[in-house]
Amino acid sequence: MSKQKRTSYVDGDMIMYRAAFASEQETKWEDDIWTLHSSETDMKVIIDDMIEFVRDATQCEELHLVFSDSRNFRYNIFPEYKANRKDKRKPLGLKAMTEWASENYNGIRWNNLEADDVIGILCSNSKDNVAVSADKDFATLPECEWFNFMSKETSFMTQEEADYNHLAQAMSGDTVDGFSGAKGIGSVTANKLLDKNGATWETVVKAYESKGQTEEDALLNARLSYILRNKNEYNEKEGEVRLWNPPTKQK
Repeated sequence: MSKQKRTSYVDGDMIMYRAAFASEQETKWEDDIWTLHSSETDMKVIIDDMIEFVRDATQCEELHLVFSDSRNFRYNIFPEYKANRKDKRKPLGLKAMTEWASENYNGIRWNNLEADDVIGILCSNSKDNVAVSADKDFATLPECEWFNFMSKETSFMTQEEADYNHLAQAMSGDTVDGFSGAKGIGSVTANKLLDKNGATWETVVKAYESKGQTEEDALLNARLSYILRNKNEYNEKEGEVRLWNPPTKQK
């Protein structure tokens, strides 16, 4: 049996946004006229440099940029998912450069999934694959080598650590993605509650109930914050996802 290649799966969404914004330049023409410009050449250079940095840092033999689908399953269970981003401006050239990067760097996009989920499925419980992103949510992936290209740090979470981090995220929510978790409970408080009362689903539910919320609220937040971890959670042919359930409710 041939040895599997060491492969890096890179958060393409994050790479593209950073490269596109970094290439923008303001220009003043007349007394009160300003325009915003972006160069495809500059953007390609930035992307190429970032990819070469990742290749060197992860010592990979193969690399793929991974992109989110235009819609994903989280919108089906929570229509307001990422609604707080609707009015935010996208950088110039994002669509065209995403297509270019996908063609030049072995792009991957799976139906109904975000890039995080695709990377989670491919890299969790893998000895050969490396997850590459600056997203803190990757701390919820078990047995996964995760390289943060912003901090330049490599992390590895055990199953227990990943499950703990997911429960903490389920409790505190993620305001960046538009779901707030248990009222008034941030990440620090969530960690304190899990450490004091046990890293269990019951602790999460009690935290929600103490704020006048329900287990259904807790379950919604847990499902929204859960990054898929293995292929049996996703039907690639149909684009269907098996939603997360607490251990006592797994089906």
